[in-house]
Amino acid sequence: MTESAASTAIVFSCDQAYFFLARGLVLSLADCGYPNADNKVVLIDIGCDAEALAWMKDRGVTIVPFDPAVLPPAVAAVITPSQRAMAMRPWLPQLVPGFEHIIWLDCDLWLQNGEVIQYLRAGANAAPLAVTLAPGTSHFNARFYTDIEALVAMQRIWYDSCCEPELARQIAATLHYSSAVFGMRRASPVWEAWGEEVTRVYPLIAARNRHIVHMAELISMNIVLFRTMQFVRLDPLYNFHCNGAGAMRLPDGRVVTNMLLPLRDIGVIHLANWSLLRERYVETQLLYRNGDYLTDAEKAMIARPMAAR
Repeated sequence: MTESAASTAIVFSCDQAYFFLARGLVLSLADCGYPNADNKVVLIDIGCDAEALAWMKDRGVTIVPFDPAVLPPAVAAVITPSQRAMAMRPWLPQLVPGFEHIIWLDCDLWLQNGEVIQYLRAGANAAPLAVTLAPGTSHFNARFYTDIEALVAMQRIWYDSCCEPELARQIAATLHYSSAVFGMRRASPVWEAWGEEVTRVYPLIAARNRHIVHMAELISMNIVLFRTMQFVRLDPLYNFHCNGAGAMRLPDGRVVTNMLLPLRDIGVIHLANWSLLRERYVETQLLYRNGDYLTDAEKAMIARPMAAR
C-alpha cells in the first residue's frame, strides 16, 4: 500500500473474552462511517474464535494476526496473554505496515460521534512528530475535585516502580496521559522511544510491583512524554474514562458529562476497569446502545459474579 496523509489505520485488539465489547466499538465506528476509503479499521487478533473473526470481516474489519516476534523477550516473559493488547502498542508500525497514520482505540470503548478520528488526524498534521492523546484524568471526572492527593499518590507508585526517586517525584506531579486513544504518524520518533522504555520498564515493574504490570506501557508512554514533550493534548471528552465518574445517559439517549454546566456530549465513552465496574456501567446505561446489541448469553455472562467465571 502506498503511504499518504489520507492513509489511516484505526486499530484495536481483543481476545474472545472481550469480543462482546469490541463489537460495540466496531458498530459505533460503523455508525460514524468507518471503515471508508481513507480510514481502515484493523483488528489485531490475540485470541478470537473463527465465528468472532467472521463477524468482524463481515463488517469490513481487516484482521491481522498478532505476531509475538515483535515483543522483546524481556517483555513477553512477564505479561499474560491478554496483556499483549497493551504491550504491543509501540510496535504498531510493524504490525500494521503500509499506513502513514495510525490511530489506536482500546476495545472497551465506543464512539458517540466520529469527531475523535478527525481530531487525531488533525493533530498528526499539525505536529507530525508528536502523539495526540488525552489526559487520563480530567476536570470532567469527579475524583479530580475530591482527592487530588490520591491521584498524585497513585502516580507516584507507578513511577517509583521504575524510575529514580527525583524523576518519579517530578513526573508524579504532572497529569498523566492515557494510551487508550491516540494517533501518531509512522515517522514519529515517539514510537521508538516508547518501545525502548517499554522494554526497560516491564521487567522492572514485574520485579518490584507485579500488580501494576498491566499499567507498564502507559507508564512508559508518560515517561517518554515527560522527557520529550512530543505530544498534542486531545480534549478528554474524546477519551472519557468512566471509572472516574461524571458520565450519564440522558432520556434522549445521549451520553453526556454531568460534572460541569453546560452538559456536553462525550465523544468517546471509555468503559475503563470493566471487570470491576461492569455492573455500574450496565446500571447507568453506559454501554453502546445501552447494551441492546448484546446476545442473551453475553448479558448472562456480564451478570455473573466474577468468582463464577
